Amino acid sequence: MRWGLIPSWFTGTHPSKMQYNTSNCRSDTMSEKALYKGPFFKNQRCVVLADGFYEWRRQGAEKQPYFIYFPQVKSEESEARKDDSYVGGRRLLTMAGLFDCWEPPEGEDTLYSYTVITVDASKSINWIHDRMPAILDGDEEIRKWLDFGEVPAKEALKVIRPIESITCHPVSTVVNNARNNTPECVAPIILQKKEPALSASSKKMLAWLQNKSPKKEPSEEVKPVKLSQVALSHKKTSAELMHQWLKKEGEPSPKKPRR
Repeated sequence: MRWGLIPSWFTGTHPSKMQYNTSNCRSDTMSEKALYKGPFFKNQRCVVLADGFYEWRRQGAEKQPYFIYFPQVKSEESEARKDDSYVGGRRLLTMAGLFDCWEPPEGEDTLYSYTVITVDASKSINWIHDRMPAILDGDEEIRKWLDFGEVPAKEALKVIRPIESITCHPVSTVVNNARNNTPECVAPIILQKKEPALSASSKKMLAWLQNKSPKKEPSEEVKPVKLSQVALSHKKTSAELMHQWLKKEGEPSPKKPRR
């Protein structure tokens, strides 16, 4: 089954000649557009299963991919489930879609193709992107969407709405290349915080402040001086000089040693 709906009335010789991208269709216009109103009113409804889907959040010039999926809770019930919405105990996303059948003009095999219906994003992921697939939450919603015999098209539209019971985490940009199909594509990563970029006016102000800031001159080191290192000059008074002279006059002269 091909992703990207090819309507039954397509007159081209090959699906690659299709001029429109029909991978997704908006829920609010699918009953009006020629590409989708045929399958919709013919009750050609289907469910598209997937581990999850990717959406990119724009951050300036960059786009960060996120993987979006049902929360996984391991329990005895999930392990015991054998239906298509659980694989190995893991709950798959159940997205609402439309399908059609195209007969190639050269008598080749009938081509079955489908499109995924989209709705406005729920609050849980609208900070990443403004659109999301129409996800059927639970067995009852899946039954109503697929039971075209009992549930007419307009009644089935009631289950097409945004849901909040999904979660997400950032993943590596390896998913930007569609040829990559490894576990790394869904492995969670830790985003590095980036410093906010300065505006042109902020850069000019920062440069001006750096140029105008006063530069500190190297201070001269003042070494402490001890009093013992300073030669103190002391002028003697006349009385002190006279006292010193009299003291010398009163002293006996030293005797010469006898030979």
